[in-house]
Amino acid sequence: MPERISAEALWQFSLQLYPQVKNLCLQWQNEPGVNVNLLLLLCYLEQQQLSLSASELQQLAAKLDNFSAQFTRPLRTLRQNSAAAPLLPAQQQTLKQALLQAELELEKLEQQLLLQHCPTLTADAAPLLELYLAQLNADTDAVAAQILDLRQACKRLNQHNS
Repeated sequence: MPERISAEALWQFSLQLYPQVKNLCLQWQNEPGVNVNLLLLLCYLEQQQLSLSASELQQLAAKLDNFSAQFTRPLRTLRQNSAAAPLLPAQQQTLKQALLQAELELEKLEQQLLLQHCPTLTADAAPLLELYLAQLNADTDAVAAQILDLRQACKRLNQHNS
């Protein structure tokens, strides 16, 4: 029986991987609507050779989407639109940094929420990234090279940390 994943281990993994795959994550966040925290969790699970079923993944995504729609996405939109605030440049920077910090805290909460609702994982190497993208109706053949790039970044991270 695999152990439960710690929120701190997932967060540290995410902090190391995200800078390497940021552009891809943001592209997928916009189209086909990927939740980056769920994507990072799936990368982590694949790296640990743990898996969950398609229905479990769908339920996890739905739980996260409710939270994200209510809190994370509105705050992200507010941060992205903060440049329109009638402020001096220094005030503008303060506002943007405060919103960015709050958004980061929500991202961390999203990961904790994912782990709270994560079902018991099976010790199995499954293609979770393709499964998730297919659930979002993404053309997995069209993004196959990007999926490979993401897996390569995970692999480099794993080699760097061993």
